[in-house]
Amino acid sequence: MSNDSVAENQAADLLAQVEKSPAAVAIHDKEAWMSIFAQYHIVEDPVGSRPHVSGIYDSVSGQRGNGPLSRFFDTFIAPNQISFDVQRDLVCGNHVVRDLTINIQMSEQVHAQVPMHLLYELIQENNEWKIVHLAAHWELMPMIMQLLGKGLACFGVLGALTVRMLKLQGIGGMLGFSKAAINIGSKGKKVVKVFEEAINNKNLAALMGTFVSDAKIVHWPYGEQPVSPSTLLEAHDVKLTFSKMLAAGDIITATVSINTEDKAQGGVAIFEFNRKLKKIAAIKIYL
Repeated sequence: MSNDSVAENQAADLLAQVEKSPAAVAIHDKEAWMSIFAQYHIVEDPVGSRPHVSGIYDSVSGQRGNGPLSRFFDTFIAPNQISFDVQRDLVCGNHVVRDLTINIQMSEQVHAQVPMHLLYELIQENNEWKIVHLAAHWELMPMIMQLLGKGLACFGVLGALTVRMLKLQGIGGMLGFSKAAINIGSKGKKVVKVFEEAINNKNLAALMGTFVSDAKIVHWPYGEQPVSPSTLLEAHDVKLTFSKMLAAGDIITATVSINTEDKAQGGVAIFEFNRKLKKIAAIKIYL
């Protein structure tokens, strides 16, 4: 079997494993949903909130296990009807990135549409692919504003969510979730636009001004050896267009279109920032 065939088979296996998540969520099959995760895993949903870490000692249950994952399901998935509207899937190495909108029906009157980029990192465990890291990139405050726009009906939903979070996540969990409201925000998005313009205009000085350093921190595309920012203009004679930019924690994600003379590619770019310096610390581009 050729290397290309092996890669295609692996990509199909990874995507099939990831597809089990929305399938289980749609029918509220908690056991099936939890089974797709590795023994040790991290869930960031949204990125910027306190991560849910399983496989280590869980003070609530008093034992090692997936207690945090179970409580996450009971808090955010079990009470709602959730569907995934996927625009694009990207498989690079052992990562799967989904460009999508999630539809959440919280009551008959209250629903939200949440633009999102999902990053799944998978490992092999007992000869089966399992999710070791799930990073959900979406913006908390716009979602809350959507809910508030539903009028009085939203207060019952938000009240029930608050009670459920206090019961299952505790005060610490509520405060940890609320941290997602503070992120790199519009300042990070402006830097990404400067990066786009610098690439398109071949402006090396402007490009270098967006980065923390010239270390090999740009994965373009992800799965190949990283390169230095100073080499990007020589390595990539392209026109970039970023859309659907989302700020979560210290990360900006964006849907990207990359055009050359002979082809066009679509994908997702993940910009990791030094939030203090407001500069790019690393980039992963999935195509």
